[in-house]
Amino acid sequence: MPEPVRQTRNPDYWLLLTVAALTISGLVMVFSASFAVSYYYYQTPYRFFALQLAYAALGSVALLVAVRVDYHRWQKISLVFMLAALGLLVLVLAKGVEINGARRWLYFGPQSVQPAEIMKLALVVYLADWLGRKGEEVKHVIYGFVPFALLVGLIAGLIVRQPDFGTTILVVLVAFGIFFISGAHLIQLGLGTLFGGGVLAFLAVSAPYRAARFLGFWNPWESEIYRETGYQVRQALLALGSGGITGLGFGFGRQKYFWLPMAHTDAIFAVIGEELGLIGCLAVIALFAILAFRGYRIAAQAPDPFGFLLAAGITSWFVVQALINLGGITATIPFTGIPLPFISYGGSSLVVSLTGAGILLSVSRQTHRLGRMKSAPVDLGWWHGGARIPRLGRRQSTAKR
Repeated sequence: MPEPVRQTRNPDYWLLLTVAALTISGLVMVFSASFAVSYYYYQTPYRFFALQLAYAALGSVALLVAVRVDYHRWQKISLVFMLAALGLLVLVLAKGVEINGARRWLYFGPQSVQPAEIMKLALVVYLADWLGRKGEEVKHVIYGFVPFALLVGLIAGLIVRQPDFGTTILVVLVAFGIFFISGAHLIQLGLGTLFGGGVLAFLAVSAPYRAARFLGFWNPWESEIYRETGYQVRQALLALGSGGITGLGFGFGRQKYFWLPMAHTDAIFAVIGEELGLIGCLAVIALFAILAFRGYRIAAQAPDPFGFLLAAGITSWFVVQALINLGGITATIPFTGIPLPFISYGGSSLVVSLTGAGILLSVSRQTHRLGRMKSAPVDLGWWHGGARIPRLGRRQSTAKR
C-alpha cells in the first residue's frame, strides 16, 4: 500500500525566528565572552567565535534539511539511531579523550564529537516512536514501565560514568516527561520518581566533588566548603550582580578575564547578565518562553501520537536544559555544568539542538489548525490514570470542519 499523502503547510515562523534569535545572540555573546581567553591561548580573538560560526552554519543546514524532511522518516530509523547513540556512549568510555577529569569527547581527526549530545535527540526520537506505538500497554508494569526504566537506566549509567551528572539528570527528566504524557499511570510515575530520585541522590553524594557542590549550594559564600567546587558559581553571581539593570555594556564585562571559568560555555548567561544586565537576561528568558509556548502548541496540534510525543519531547529537552543551566548559574539549584541551548559555545550541542529544532518545525508543517475548542485536544485522564495522548478522532473531525 502506498503511503498516504500528507498535507503540509508553512513551518511555524515564530518558532523559527525564536531559534534564529537565540542562535545569533549566542554567536554575539560567544565572541564577547571568549575573545580574551582566545587571544591568550591562540594569539587571535576570533578562534572560538569562528568555530561557533562554522558550527552554526552546519547546524543551520541540518535544520533546513530537517524542516523539509517528513518527520515520520525519523520514526523508521528510531531504533538504528538509538543503537548508534548507545554505541557512541560505550565507545567514548573506552576511546574518549579525557579533559578536566571527564571522558566525554570522541575525536575524529581535529574534530571532536560529544556522544551525550547526540543521545538527547536519539532518546526523544526513540521514545516518541516506541511509546507512541504502545498505546494502553504503557500503563502495564511489565510491558511499559520495566523496559522503559531499564533503557533510561542504561543510558543514565553510561553518561554518569563519563562523568556528566548534569546531562544524566536532564536525560532522566525529559524521558520521564515523555513517559508521563504518553499515558503512564500516575502510580508508575510516583514509584519511578522515588526510585530515580533516590539513585540520583546517592550518586550526588557518592563522589566527593559532587557532594562538595551540593554542600556548598546551601552556603555559596562559605570559603571552607566552597573554595574549590563553588568558585565558578561565586564568580557567576558576582558577574550577575555587577550588571545591574542595564549592564556594563557589550564587551565591557570583567569576569571573563580569567575570573569566571568557562565563561563562553556553561557560564555564558553570567556574561550576559554582566554586560547586558537584567534586561538582557529577561530577553533571553523571554525567548525560551516563546520557544516553549510554540513548541508545546505544535505538540498539541500534531496529527498523530508520534508527532505529539516528538514535538513535546524536543520542546521539553530545550526548556529543561535551559532551566538547569539558569538555575545553576543563579545558585537556585546546585550547579551541574550543562550548556545553555543555542547560546553556549559547543559544536555538538549547537548542531544537535538546531537539528532538533528543524524536526520540531517539520512537525509544525503537518499540524492541524484547531482554532477555538470547547474541550481540550489532550485527554489528561486524571482520575483514572488514562492516556494523555491526543484524541486523534476529535482532531480529525475538527480539521474537516
